[in-house]
Amino acid sequence: MSLQILIAGDEAPARARLRTLVEELGHEVCACVSNGCDALRALEDARIDVALLDIEMPGTDGLSLAAQLAREYPGMQVILVTAHPEYALRAFDAAVTDYVLKPVRKERLESALQRITQTPKNIPDDAPMIVIRIGRKTELVRLTALDCFVADGGYVLAQSVNLSGFVDLSLNEIEERWKTYLIRIHRSCLVLKTAIAGIERADQSTHRILFRDGFPPLPISRRKV
Repeated sequence: MSLQILIAGDEAPARARLRTLVEELGHEVCACVSNGCDALRALEDARIDVALLDIEMPGTDGLSLAAQLAREYPGMQVILVTAHPEYALRAFDAAVTDYVLKPVRKERLESALQRITQTPKNIPDDAPMIVIRIGRKTELVRLTALDCFVADGGYVLAQSVNLSGFVDLSLNEIEERWKTYLIRIHRSCLVLKTAIAGIERADQSTHRILFRDGFPPLPISRRKV
């Protein structure tokens, strides 16, 4: 699958290097700009699948631009390309897809882009609906409005940063019914694939799922990592 790609960074040699790598990997560079304002203008004129953003740019920095793109272009994937590893956690808070360090290796960029081509696109507006009990009300909620399902004490709780309610189905029933939309991160938790922003490694044995909407990270079992 060939991707339409935007490159934004303030260093001309770095932009040229990225363009060469992207084209060698069989993708198309639709725009190559030096700052965030030009990146936003380019998005008005072209269909972009992926934005490759440097963090340090004049005007809007890459992290702020990534957060803005997540709000205004939710179907677009963002990969930060930077020499600064210390921004990784802030990057995932901005809902980036990946974080590639300079100097960029072709194999590393290829891996990041392959994950995008192999990941299901955002679930369309006709995604399944699910009945959730929120307080005394029963509501019909679209599956894509949720982040996760958590089993606790004989109940299953459906949650996102904006809502929380009970579901009259077991975790296994939910997984079987909508397995193409979900991934199990441990015995008592299912996560919506499209809600995932990334994975955080706290130490060698502890990993957590990060969510695009700011929902608190959830632990991943060793078996599921």
